[in-house]
Amino acid sequence: MPTINQLTKIVSSEVITALADDNGDLVADAGVLEQALASAENEVRAIMTGAGYDTAASLTPLLDDLVLTLAVERLFERRREILPGPWRERAARARTILREIGDQRLVPPGLAAPVPRVIANTGECDQAFRREVLGDY
Repeated sequence: MPTINQLTKIVSSEVITALADDNGDLVADAGVLEQALASAENEVRAIMTGAGYDTAASLTPLLDDLVLTLAVERLFERRREILPGPWRERAARARTILREIGDQRLVPPGLAAPVPRVIANTGECDQAFRREVLGDY
């Protein structure tokens, strides 16, 4: 999981403080930052899991960047602030990349391609209630 230190490297400390200082002591509250990072990582890992990737492994640099971007987005959302233009564009790109990963059209660098999903219906569930199957039950 990306760290608070990584987060503070991509966003100025003034912005981080404004978005994450809930008690008014002019210091970003660690719990707020950790929650934003954890929530963003959970979203990325859920998409990865749905696409068939092993999510027990650590994230790649690309996925770390997506987590950091989504964490910044969450920090702005929790204050009901409008995401600044460059961050809005970055978040839109992150969501596009995640959508492509989820649809298995993009394999993140450093990860093996997932096993393709096969969705099939054998019809067995429809067979259970047929007279031939149930007999004289």
